Amino acid sequence: MRVLIVDDHDAVRRSLSQALREEPDMEVVGEASNGEEATQLAEQLNPDVVLMDIAMPRIDGIEATRRITRDKPQIRIIGLSIHDSMAYASRIIDAGGCAYMLKDCDMEDLLREIRFGDWPTRRSGGAKGSREQLAIALP
Repeated sequence: MRVLIVDDHDAVRRSLSQALREEPDMEVVGEASNGEEATQLAEQLNPDVVLMDIAMPRIDGIEATRRITRDKPQIRIIGLSIHDSMAYASRIIDAGGCAYMLKDCDMEDLLREIRFGDWPTRRSGGAKGSREQLAIALP
């Protein structure tokens, strides 16, 4: 899996990158610190999956997701946030994202989502699908 990591915090990008590079089937193809860089890199690098922070400067993760999925609908975007919020989850899904996970989720759950798109449980800090499905997953 070719993965693009997008987060405005360098430590988060480094941590995710290091964890993914340890997986034989993962290739980190790029890193971006804001939504503007993310849209440019997604166009250039054509990743399979983008791990997208939601709250970022310049262009936030919601707008970047909207732009990327409009231009390259085959790219799967997983929204990442520290906020356990239905509002954030529904906004990323409405923008074209395929999943929403908390940044403190288990790495195995995140890897499963990247690889297979399995439905993470509420316990693992993830949700995806329609608004109705998100309402069940996130209180």
